[in-house]
Amino acid sequence: MIALTVLFGWVMAPAVQAVEVLCYSSSAQVRAAFGYELMAAFSRESGVDVDLYTGSSDAAVNRLMNGYSDIASTVEDLRYRHQEYGYKQIPFCTAPLVVITNVQTPIRTITEDQLRGIFSGDILNWRELGGPDKPIIVIVPGKNTAALKNFSMLALNRHYVHYYFMSYQSTMVSRIIKKVPWSISFITRGANTSDETIKLLDINGIPPDDKSYPYTQTFSFVTKGEPQGAAKMLIDFTFSGQGQKIMKKFGMKPLPR
Repeated sequence: MIALTVLFGWVMAPAVQAVEVLCYSSSAQVRAAFGYELMAAFSRESGVDVDLYTGSSDAAVNRLMNGYSDIASTVEDLRYRHQEYGYKQIPFCTAPLVVITNVQTPIRTITEDQLRGIFSGDILNWRELGGPDKPIIVIVPGKNTAALKNFSMLALNRHYVHYYFMSYQSTMVSRIIKKVPWSISFITRGANTSDETIKLLDINGIPPDDKSYPYTQTFSFVTKGEPQGAAKMLIDFTFSGQGQKIMKKFGMKPLPR
């Protein structure tokens, strides 16, 4: 009897329930802004495991189009030809694109003209802005990031961005700003911007939380056709009261569905 139990015990063993896995390619800005908390809450609520890739918006969407993920998030508009191929863009929130500097910098607000001067290379010293006689160290995210493309479009009318150092990912600029005095850069609100060593600058006296702040990005999901399965579950959760609460916590403005 014991031998038979050992031999055929696998028949009586309880079945292991399969866990659904969502392959998700996320923009680095979306992930850093609030994605860690949102993904953890989504997995707890749904029981879905998330296989997460983080990169530029371009990389995230390309992975979706090449079959490596079920859903992507992006901070860029989907190209028209991709919409013709059946890809669907679902905007879910807006976020300020904030200008940040090291906490040692005494400046609290700059004008849009001054900002263009800094990032075009026409203004090179904080003294020209009423600050100390210190060189302005311009840090920018990688050339393929949505943050750089959007900032160039919103603040510089698509002109070339002058810089001293270019980081690999958009979210890395905050780490550099913390360590480099007299530096300046830009990043989406919520992406490591709450550190005491980082100062957010007002633009024309307008703080990033104000509805009239001039630089704003839109975060979107992208799916192949109508969202289904776990991808739809993630989208539904993001638009839910719990998802919106998380986005608001990090300074995002949820959009209606």
